[in-house]
Amino acid sequence: MKALVWLRSDLRIDDNPAFLNACEAYDEVSCIYIFSRKTWYKNNNSNVKEHFVLENLAKLKNELQQLNIDLCSFEVDTFDDSVELIKEYIAINAFKAIFWNNEFGYDENNRDQKLIAYLQKQDINFHQYHDQVIFSPGSLRTGQDKPFSVFTPFKKKWIENFSLDLFDFNKAPKKKNKFALVNPKDKKNISFNQTHQVNMEIWPAGEVEARKRLELFIEKSITLYSKNRNHPFLDATSRLSPYLALGILSPRRCIYEAIKENNFELDAGNNGICKWVDEIVWREFYRNIMHNFPHVSKNKPFNLSTETIAWRNNQDEIHAWKNGKTGFPFIDAAMLQLTQEGWMHNRLRMVVAMFFTKNLLHDWRIGEAHFMNNLIDGDFSSNNGGWQWSASTGTDAAPYFRIFNPVTQSQNFDPDGEFIRKFIPSLNSVDNKNIHLPKSDLLNNIDYHNPIVDLKSSRIRAIDAFKSNRV
Repeated sequence: MKALVWLRSDLRIDDNPAFLNACEAYDEVSCIYIFSRKTWYKNNNSNVKEHFVLENLAKLKNELQQLNIDLCSFEVDTFDDSVELIKEYIAINAFKAIFWNNEFGYDENNRDQKLIAYLQKQDINFHQYHDQVIFSPGSLRTGQDKPFSVFTPFKKKWIENFSLDLFDFNKAPKKKNKFALVNPKDKKNISFNQTHQVNMEIWPAGEVEARKRLELFIEKSITLYSKNRNHPFLDATSRLSPYLALGILSPRRCIYEAIKENNFELDAGNNGICKWVDEIVWREFYRNIMHNFPHVSKNKPFNLSTETIAWRNNQDEIHAWKNGKTGFPFIDAAMLQLTQEGWMHNRLRMVVAMFFTKNLLHDWRIGEAHFMNNLIDGDFSSNNGGWQWSASTGTDAAPYFRIFNPVTQSQNFDPDGEFIRKFIPSLNSVDNKNIHLPKSDLLNNIDYHNPIVDLKSSRIRAIDAFKSNRV
């Protein structure tokens, strides 16, 4: 009997519950990936992330062929179209069961419910799994049986329930029986037109490369992660987020390999390891927020009382921010890193988001969308959670009066201006003291911009706007 595995954000073999359980239960297995183009761009996913998907699909296809498993990839317009394609694919190939790992989000849940209704009517077996979280979404609750909305008690509950029994890496797929697939008549292969500027060599595709990156990080950097993680010029972070976003690496695998290095301790032992595990748990926390508070998937702030904040709409400022021309070197270098690498250091994500939403007082949704439009690791729940944290509209958010000063942040975390010079070579001649905010007389001789806003007065303006909203 034949089974179909619908791959989504889980482009791997290792620790892939849908794939491994299908292989365990059925002798004939096939995989399908469906790219929903209009939905992809409606949700602000980037061209570089699409490129990364295709490169990883090619790698995975080759690996699956060694197991006599075909991976077919198709393009449709919308999620509804993907459901229709799956229905047709099941019918013409007489699949007896379909396996998938759940995704998070309002649209994704609606898509799956439509398919489930059809499968139940046709008496076709279906099997769903959670591969992006350790615990089923919504299963961790407060003492009052409510969903968590603050990270620290969520993490405490997470640790209380943690057990190594949750980790099972012993399943390994064996070769399956080969069979001939029938493709839909009007099938459309995934097309791609590159518009991004990212050098893809810095993001090697494939599960093997992802595991190498994880192993190298644990070997060389993880123990110092807590100390060095805030310095963007240092190679001190894992840079695994693109692999986690597409499921080329599982969070379970990351946590297991990290705590193995820490004598299987979660909140004791090496500070660097504990802090890095924290970051993985943050991802799970934000997925629980999406599950328990679906309005955050509908372009709404978590804290609905902040919907009436009087955001400004200065297009010149928004354009300057997007293009790294604000006149604040730390901000501009970060935005140029985003364009050139499709990625931004986590400390910088907070700094530029807070500058955008507080000093410029622009709607966080504009910045959130711009990040998703450019990130190779664009992950809705983490991106949304981070932007709402910085904008003081979200769960567990920074207080509205806490506003990072980008100059101070630059002095603290890029004291010699090494990160700034890497992305803004026109500032190479500026000394370490002045590079964080070049004086106006220096700007006459270099190709750089005057600041587009006064930090002190803009801070006061932001506080007043948030205070007014609270009245």
